[in-house]
Amino acid sequence: MIRSKPRSYVLRKGRLTSAQQYAITHLWKEYVIENTSEKIDVKILFDNNNPVVADIGFGSGDTLLFLAKSNPEVNFLGVEVYLSGIGSSMARAGIDELKNIRIINKDADLVLKENIYSGSLDGVVLFYPDPWPKRKHHKRRLVQLEFLNSIQASLKKGGFFFCKTDWDDYSNHILKTFSVAKKWEEVLLGDLSCIYQEIPSTTYEKKAIREGRKLKNIVYQTI
Repeated sequence: MIRSKPRSYVLRKGRLTSAQQYAITHLWKEYVIENTSEKIDVKILFDNNNPVVADIGFGSGDTLLFLAKSNPEVNFLGVEVYLSGIGSSMARAGIDELKNIRIINKDADLVLKENIYSGSLDGVVLFYPDPWPKRKHHKRRLVQLEFLNSIQASLKKGGFFFCKTDWDDYSNHILKTFSVAKKWEEVLLGDLSCIYQEIPSTTYEKKAIREGRKLKNIVYQTI
């Protein structure tokens, strides 16, 4: 597929810890979707009819694992490009024997366009995407109109998109983009299941607060 915009991330080669490498070697087939060229039937993937929520760019997996452990009757599809985060998440998921997590190692833009059937997801969470603060890099920001349209198509009617950011400029950009997107309505975080209101603060969030950045919750539902 021809990319319509630059990637929203930069792949950096880094060393994996022994635990991450072990998980990648021994747990990959259990948790990671290997055929990324076809549409994903989530009912077959998870072998049940439970709701499915996608966690885009889950990083080290703190939130993904919290949600999966706290919501055994909800399936979570993690989308991540960095092997270190995938390795860490699989290692901890394996220890807890979590069965409601599957991971796809691929660009989120392409996952939504190439792998997700329309109306198959109940929710999408996107926490602290790279803000690309320099104006010349704004085109790299993940949240653009095309991206919101792809999410909207992937969600069931009434499905939610929950985004967090600690950059005011990015928050304003996201809200402005939603203002021209169709079939969305803004809702309160309190309108979601209480579990999304109880997510523990991550190391990143604590650092952002120490540095004086305000955390912003942005929640929309499809109509």
